[in-house]
Amino acid sequence: MASPFDEFNDALTVGGYRLGSLIARLTPGPVAQGAVSLLAPGIALSLRQRRLIIERHLKRVDPSLSGLALRRASQQAFDSYMRYYTESFRLPTLSRKHVLRTFSYDGYQHILTGLEKGKGVIVALPHLGGWEWAGRWMSEMGHRMTVIVEPLEPPALFDWFVKLRSDLGMNVVPLGPTAGSAV
Repeated sequence: MASPFDEFNDALTVGGYRLGSLIARLTPGPVAQGAVSLLAPGIALSLRQRRLIIERHLKRVDPSLSGLALRRASQQAFDSYMRYYTESFRLPTLSRKHVLRTFSYDGYQHILTGLEKGKGVIVALPHLGGWEWAGRWMSEMGHRMTVIVEPLEPPALFDWFVKLRSDLGMNVVPLGPTAGSAV
């Protein structure tokens, strides 16, 4: 059973995401992106443990990173995640027309070729951008999307993200032992 502190911390985490989502949806796009640039450094400083994890991962990729260069690379990761969250949170408010007009892609014909064979396709979308945009775009193009996602903690946060992605037209399956049969 979770302690009252853990429950409070979980509620604060979920509330923070919900508040961020509300602000992102209500703020005009350029203003929201400008705010991200201003807020990201403070968020990186306040999330010291996460920043240290990112720095550890960056050093695995590039052992020569240290000092100011490591801090800059870590800050770039936070900046990227802040943009990702802002764009994802704004996505439900965007019109179908806007999504179809602004989403860019390469190789869609390969997906269509696979679908024509009647067996579906598997598309791997690493965290190189807002994959929810791709899911929404595919849904808007008339394709059923099932997405396998890493379960988040606390569970209420995972449930909130499931609803966000479901509202975008995706069937969300948590990564785990039953994910294969769910697909």
